[in-house]
Formats: sequence, structure tokens, C-alpha cells
Amino acid sequence: MTARAGSILRELGFGEHESRVVIALNQLESGTVADLSAATKIHHANLYSVLEGLVDRGLVISDEGRPRVFQFAPLMHMRDLLSAKVEQLAQDLRIVQSRRKRERETPTLIYTIKGRSDVEAKMLSMIARAKQRIMLVAPSLEKLGTMVSSALATASRRGVVIRAILGERSDVEDSSLQQRIKEDTLAVDLVVDSEEALISMPDLSICGWADNPLISHQLEGFLEQTWDLARQ
Repeated sequence: MTARAGSILRELGFGEHESRVVIALNQLESGTVADLSAATKIHHANLYSVLEGLVDRGLVISDEGRPRVFQFAPLMHMRDLLSAKVEQLAQDLRIVQSRRKRERETPTLIYTIKGRSDVEAKMLSMIARAKQRIMLVAPSLEKLGTMVSSALATASRRGVVIRAILGERSDVEDSSLQQRIKEDTLAVDLVVDSEEALISMPDLSICGWADNPLISHQLEGFLEQTWDLARQ
């Protein structure tokens, strides 16, 4: 668990020493530089600069005693702080995109996502954004996991129309889920509102994802043809 937390912290831009200090403070609840040096194996001289940097960012608090005692800020504060930065980044990039020169051809970038947890997270976020229509293709709905099934049920309650082409019929109780059967179905395809498209291996180990309307519309058109030919 600590290894995964450290990996995520580094992906978020924290340095190696910063990540080790963050984890140690959450394990110890609070501690002096000596405590943290023993826990992280980082030399005292390097710890001071790391801790001051985290204090300046509002992620660590300390008293003015001798020795100073450091404590990690409430996790809710860290989540709010990072969420605000991500939202601000997204807004700034949207402004940058709006100012770029429009080309005749629509860019057709497809992003590769690896790892079942990340692919599943992308599917869940796509389903959560759906407003009108979802087209899903999968060998089995049950093998996609309960979280995906639950997300589809939630989308259906929002009034989203869901069509699923499955290798085997699902026993889900949601009567609003439209199903058709195509026994030789292998890959997992997901198209949302003709705006986002995802194509994945059956085990969700790797997928390609695009938020390009041109790609999404083309894939959705192909899946609609498959729907018309599939067995009811």
C-alpha cells in the first residue's frame, strides 16, 4: 500500500524525498526531524529543506517548539488543494486550446491506457459523463465488474439510453438496458454521446481512448450496424 501511495505521489509531481516524508508523517501522525530521519533514512540536512517546502505548500504543519514537531495536514485539505490545482490547470488549458489556430482536419489522437484499474476508471468516468446515449460492446457484462454495471444502472436512471452488444446475455435486472447477442464478441468497445470512444482488450489490461467526435462518431456508426445484425 505504501509503495502504491509513493508511486502516485511521484506521478503527481512529488519528489522521492517528499513522497517518503509524506508517507512517514501519515504513519507516525507527527514527528521531529530525528523521528522522520529514522523513518525515512533521509539525512537531517536534507529533511529540513523537504519539510519547509511541504510547509510552504500547506501540506505539513509544525509548531515552534524545540525540537519542532511536524504533522501532516488533514487529508481533506490535500485533496481539496490538488483538486483545485487540477481544475485550474484544466481551465487554463481550455483557454489555450480555444486560442489555437483551427486546422481544416480534426486531430485524431488516440491515447493508450494500461492496467485494469486505470482502464476501468476511464470507463467509469465516461459512463458518468454520459448525457444521452451509451453504446457498449463486451463479451460479458458481468466480467466487466460490479462497478461498471452499477455505473450503467446509474446512467440509465438519469435517462441515458444504453445499448449493449454482448457475447452472452446478462442477467441484470435493469429492464431499460437494451441487449443484443453476438456470440463471437471479443473486444470491449464503449462510445458515449458520439464524443468519447474506448476500445479495450477483454480483460481491460490495455485500451485506446479518444475524446475526438470524428473517431467516436465513426466507431458508433459501425457499432450501430453491428447492433442491427446482432441477435435479439
